[in-house]
Amino acid sequence: MSRFEGQIGVGDVVVTREGKWWLSWGIRLGAKMMNLPSFVNHVIIVHHKDPLTGRWVGIEGRPSGTGWCDVESRLSHPLTNANTQQPKTEEQRFLIAKAAESLVDTAYDWEAIAEAARQATRIRLRAAAEWPEDAVPGKVICSSFADWAYERVELANPGGFLYTRFTTPGHWDEFMIDRQWEQNPNLWRTP
Repeated sequence: MSRFEGQIGVGDVVVTREGKWWLSWGIRLGAKMMNLPSFVNHVIIVHHKDPLTGRWVGIEGRPSGTGWCDVESRLSHPLTNANTQQPKTEEQRFLIAKAAESLVDTAYDWEAIAEAARQATRIRLRAAAEWPEDAVPGKVICSSFADWAYERVELANPGGFLYTRFTTPGHWDEFMIDRQWEQNPNLWRTP
């Protein structure tokens, strides 16, 4: 049983620590260098509960492309966090899931990873540009993918509406820890 039992729902974002130790460590080191929480290294959008197994299924960005994953196994990790307290209507939850679904099989955004490394090390040469407004991304990382889906439904997200492609797991974790959706609700709405 996880501490999120009965709280997780469609459209929630889950951040967790997982993967090969050296990759996980590198992402968390980058977060620490950007003065962000450095506990997690991966982001998943909860999509649905499997009717046969009763387990939560999500969508994640990963080097092999965006795809389906088991969320349930991640919920018991002690460093896992989720935005279960962020208010979302049933319609927004559905639309987040649909936005995430629309990006299944999208390629991994290695340029965004290079940009995150550049920002963490404070190198001045810019590696990549932000996505154009209202564009459907052709490549994503796990955290930008979730930020983009939240923007589509005008929900508060760590990047606001100006910073999407380069949102990291550390940005999502900070957003959840500080409950940033409560700080300035008007900041998250399009003009």
